[in-house]
Amino acid sequence: METDFVPFDWFRIFVGEQPPAYLLEVALKCLLVFCLLLLVMRLSGKRAQNSLSPMQQMLLIALGSAAGDVLLYPSVALSYAALVLVGITLLTVGFEAWSQRSRRVGDFAESRPTVMVEDGVIDHEALRRERTTLRELNAELRVAGARSLSQVRYAILEMTGEFSVFLNDEEPAGEDLLIDAIRLQRGKPTRQAGG
Repeated sequence: METDFVPFDWFRIFVGEQPPAYLLEVALKCLLVFCLLLLVMRLSGKRAQNSLSPMQQMLLIALGSAAGDVLLYPSVALSYAALVLVGITLLTVGFEAWSQRSRRVGDFAESRPTVMVEDGVIDHEALRRERTTLRELNAELRVAGARSLSQVRYAILEMTGEFSVFLNDEEPAGEDLLIDAIRLQRGKPTRQAGG
């Protein structure tokens, strides 16, 4: 099979198949896409700049694809990327406003916080439903300062994917969370805390 493709063509690898002046066009597109992304940041609001909701994560993926395509492919016009960047942002902002007014839409789009531990008892069904392992949960509890499950009043998996852990004031009955981590580190079989 005949082909005009030449492997290890250094000019093609570093400059590309377009004329070298196309690099100036890419530089201009970078500047314009950067300005568009600044506009998108303003449209999405301050809350989007902190922790990302699932809708904002979806927006981020769409924006990355649209911005990347216009920068990489000469056949993709800047107007296409601008329409996608601004259009998807406005749809996301509109959908988030709708989800604020409708609890059903809000629950569909962003779910609800899930109580994973209550008064030292792990909700294994919640673990399964949220696709979280016992090791991940135990690690989050240790990060929050818990040495034992008996110290944990509530552990809540938030919409953002982060854990909020509330400890009680009691001295722990043991150190099951610490012992479990130490056994894992030493390669010994564990009797996972809460399991």
